[in-house]
Amino acid sequence: MFGHKVVFLNPVFGGHGEVFKQLVEDEYELYRIENYRDAKSVLREFKDSICFAHAEGNLEKRKMINFILSCSKDGSLSTTIFYLIASELSSKEKKVLEGAGSCYAGMITLNPRTAFMIQDIERNLEEKNAKGRRQFVRISCADDKQATALAELGERIYKFKMHDISIMGSACVVEGKFAAVFEKGTVIQNVNFALGGKTIAVSKVVVYGVFPAGADVKLVLLFSEALKGENKDFVHKYIVTSFENDVDAIIKTHPRDQEDYSKDFDKSADADEQ
Repeated sequence: MFGHKVVFLNPVFGGHGEVFKQLVEDEYELYRIENYRDAKSVLREFKDSICFAHAEGNLEKRKMINFILSCSKDGSLSTTIFYLIASELSSKEKKVLEGAGSCYAGMITLNPRTAFMIQDIERNLEEKNAKGRRQFVRISCADDKQATALAELGERIYKFKMHDISIMGSACVVEGKFAAVFEKGTVIQNVNFALGGKTIAVSKVVVYGVFPAGADVKLVLLFSEALKGENKDFVHKYIVTSFENDVDAIIKTHPRDQEDYSKDFDKSADADEQ
């Protein structure tokens, strides 16, 4: 239903900036892990994620292949789906990766024509139902004290506390005494959303749902059309920054992986190759 987090491990391949920009634009829930020694801690928190692991050169490929094999044998990580981003794989490397079973889904070939890489990555994400039923990435801003909204209805202005936001809508909390004012289907002509030091003016917002939240009520607000231009870019940047902070918080509170992934492959792989 909620799809999969999309994680890039060692995300420094040629054209990576264009790839990430397009994935964000196309509403994938994107995360990046710079150091593979932090990866297991993050992936344990991100259950059932799809991880694109980049490796170039024989030693780096060996480390990443051994890392994927290690994850496939770890019950807390074995539902992660891995793709390896590389220029090529030897028959021996392909044989070794068979040992990862369903944990390894295939290879993404590095291509100087970035558009082809993007097509390949997105095709695989669609096959794995990465978005689930969601069409837009929604980020919580409940802990952001600045994340508020002012709604103009009738001759009054009402203040909401924003709970989350996407480029297509926002969930907000309002005092329970105003529940009757914002019934399902209510059209609000103007709402100003403030978060991250910026105000986004949205015209024509519809109350899609109303839910009790203690002494308050939560309103699910849908925009008449998706945000565009600078407003869309800002919300996407806000989402990406929040995801980066999530990864950093996990890394800071967990010890680094000390396993040796540079070891040679099992001798049976050599025998099979011969």
